Amino acid sequence: MKVALLPYLVESRAPHQNLERLKALLSRVSASLAVAPELALTGYGSLEKTPSSLEFAELESLVRKKRISLLLGHPVLGKEGLRNGAWLIDSEGAQVVAEKAALFPGLDLEEGFNPGDRREIFELEEGLCGGVLLCYEIRFPEFARQLVARGAQVIFVLAQWPVARVEHLRTLARARAVENQVFVVVVGALGKARNIPLAGLALVFSPSGEVLLELREREGVFEIDLRPEALVKARNLFNTSAVPPPSSPEKKIRLLPDLLQEVKRRRALGHRLVFTNGCFDLLHAGHVSYLYEARALGDFLVVGLNSDASVRRLKGPERPINPEGERARVLASLASVDYVVLFEEDTPEALIRALQPDVLVKGEDWPEEKIVGATLVKSYGGKVVRIPFRYRVSTTALIQRLRRGLRS
Repeated sequence: MKVALLPYLVESRAPHQNLERLKALLSRVSASLAVAPELALTGYGSLEKTPSSLEFAELESLVRKKRISLLLGHPVLGKEGLRNGAWLIDSEGAQVVAEKAALFPGLDLEEGFNPGDRREIFELEEGLCGGVLLCYEIRFPEFARQLVARGAQVIFVLAQWPVARVEHLRTLARARAVENQVFVVVVGALGKARNIPLAGLALVFSPSGEVLLELREREGVFEIDLRPEALVKARNLFNTSAVPPPSSPEKKIRLLPDLLQEVKRRRALGHRLVFTNGCFDLLHAGHVSYLYEARALGDFLVVGLNSDASVRRLKGPERPINPEGERARVLASLASVDYVVLFEEDTPEALIRALQPDVLVKGEDWPEEKIVGATLVKSYGGKVVRIPFRYRVSTTALIQRLRRGLRS
């Protein structure tokens, strides 16, 4: 299939000019798919002047008239706030195909973007499927790996990448192509992002890591043919597209001395520790949602788990339903949980003192003044976060329902 890469000058605070520039480039496209940079119409620093829905509709109309598809970076506004996103526009309309999950420090958050969680696989011509990474996300191999494991054969990287680190992008793009045996297509804006010069890249690597196209700091329409047989050739001897099996849950269950050493190593890398605690007797949807949201607040999540003796003192002689070893293993099987550590005391205060988390999390039913460890965590600059309940369910209620069922 033929793809057109459209690196061009994206000006902050000039959405109309950006739109006109993109339309002019699209008029020259002969490929079936055109690809524009990250924040292709807005740039950074101009979100208060985001193009109106009328202007976006004008772009949709042009795409339909030319009978092509357009992939471009553009903000997404939803109930969860503003996201740095990617849109695919074709004859059927416009759809969001990606939201930036890894926000660039000092830029995306300051622009008002929240981390996104959408990453779709979309069909292309000749049986190919694509997925999108947004700029900084190419530095995280797992994002590309997840796309490929779901069927992506072309990874599009929409970027506003600085000239000063352009060799990083080239190296990362080639690595993502070789390690996943897929095409990697990079389109970067020209201009400046907060006064930082941008590289303006059009870069394509084959599934074997060969350079198929490489242009820097040039505006224009650069078309290239992506041949599906290159995928077959790259995977003829071996196939690295599958995701390796997950680690054993037991490896996440740690004794405190061992966990402290692990935390020390991760802190040396600048990772932020999130901590929460509970009995987690009968794991339910409320627990899963809560732990997922907690993990998103930092770089790794430690769950303090009440021992059996601790649960009996808190809940009575009939609890826990499940013994501590089984509760720990179930928790450790969740992708959102990085470590589980048992504690014997009635409260996790000693555990919190030892770990000194950057973020302490409890449910919204706990007033902050009653959260064990809240004062301590705030004393050294940490945060205390109360997460709202997404599901109105509890272990106690589940047990009562089971008992009613047994009696009926």
